[in-house]
Amino acid sequence: METNVVKVKLWGMDVGYLYWDKKRGIAVFEYEPSFLDQGLDIAPLTMSVKSPRSQKQLPWTGEKAKLYQGLPPMIADSLPDKWGNSLFKAWLRDNNIPVKRASPVDHLSFIGTRAMGALEYEPAQKLGDNSAFSVDVQRLYEFAKQVLNERETTVLNPENSVLWQDLIKISSSPGGKRPKAIVAINDTTVDVISGQGSIPEGFKHYILKYDDNSAYPFAKMEYIYYRMALDSGVDMMPSELRTYETVSHFLTRRFDRLGNEKIHTQTLAAISPSSESYEDIFAILRRLNLPYEDAKQQYKRMLFNVIARNVDDHSKNFSFCMNSNGVWRLSPAYDLTYSVDLNAPAYSNRHSLTINGKNEDIIREDLEVIGQNNDIQDYRALIDSVAAAVAKFDEYAKDLDIDKKLIKEIKADFVKM
Repeated sequence: METNVVKVKLWGMDVGYLYWDKKRGIAVFEYEPSFLDQGLDIAPLTMSVKSPRSQKQLPWTGEKAKLYQGLPPMIADSLPDKWGNSLFKAWLRDNNIPVKRASPVDHLSFIGTRAMGALEYEPAQKLGDNSAFSVDVQRLYEFAKQVLNERETTVLNPENSVLWQDLIKISSSPGGKRPKAIVAINDTTVDVISGQGSIPEGFKHYILKYDDNSAYPFAKMEYIYYRMALDSGVDMMPSELRTYETVSHFLTRRFDRLGNEKIHTQTLAAISPSSESYEDIFAILRRLNLPYEDAKQQYKRMLFNVIARNVDDHSKNFSFCMNSNGVWRLSPAYDLTYSVDLNAPAYSNRHSLTINGKNEDIIREDLEVIGQNNDIQDYRALIDSVAAAVAKFDEYAKDLDIDKKLIKEIKADFVKM
């Protein structure tokens, strides 16, 4: 494969060029002078277009930490996580390309125009026709499970070769561990089509998270948390449960798409690689000069994660969006769910980001300190309102026929305020 060099694009503009240095095992990026003239600061805290380095046309090198795979943080955000990586490796095997020969820059070429957010990469690996196609959710779900369970190679026969191409197109770019697909849905006709490119009028961009139909109700649990989060005043994109042949999947509208317009998006991991605490997020809000509304919103999300025990609050689960005028805002919340493993030891269920220096045994006083230090108005009342919203858990869970024993175990794990 060995693409080695790709052009990075944004909204039809050439952003710059990314080169893979094989000897150092790291990527090198340089801004296109014409893009610098636009003044769009797409990575303001890591490789600002206004910095002397960018203005002097000096190259930026990538980060060797595992999370960034040798890429600059801004660009590493375009790579998927466990599920997307497993599909890429399966595609390499099925095309007789040694996995070790493929660099992260090759992976970006494979992603092409299908990355989350607005960045695109050329030359892109051609994966057949890019036009929208009808999606059979259940068939792709079953095939996704087959691909996930294969240890060596996917058996490509006349019956599933088209399914394989479809799965690659709509499932290989989103992040996260669990299988998901990029689709577009017509809310009137309920038709489902691929969502990797431009979509017809009447359709909206969604992420479909497959439920693996195991003993644990992943999709239903995420929907319950979505409803509790809305009750808490947390800003989220419209989401729903949708059932296909008795299996319920979680659907959420994409916040990085407005019609067919792409929104530039950066996770906390990309915009500030050194951030390790919720306090760091508030500091970034100030550095980006975001409005008080965003700080209050972030405070609610912190409260919700603590009280409802969403400990999977790592740096890729918080994002910031920039519009075409260069204005940054906090993105809507996403990936909110109960993430404690009830069968695992306590140390494995700690929060990923710290709060008041702690990632476990967090109490009301810790949350109040964060509120005080970040000038959050009525922070005590916000704690009470989020706790009241989370208290609706068993009501929502019973409506979806969640196992009574599981409801009791999860509710008992919530942090009392």
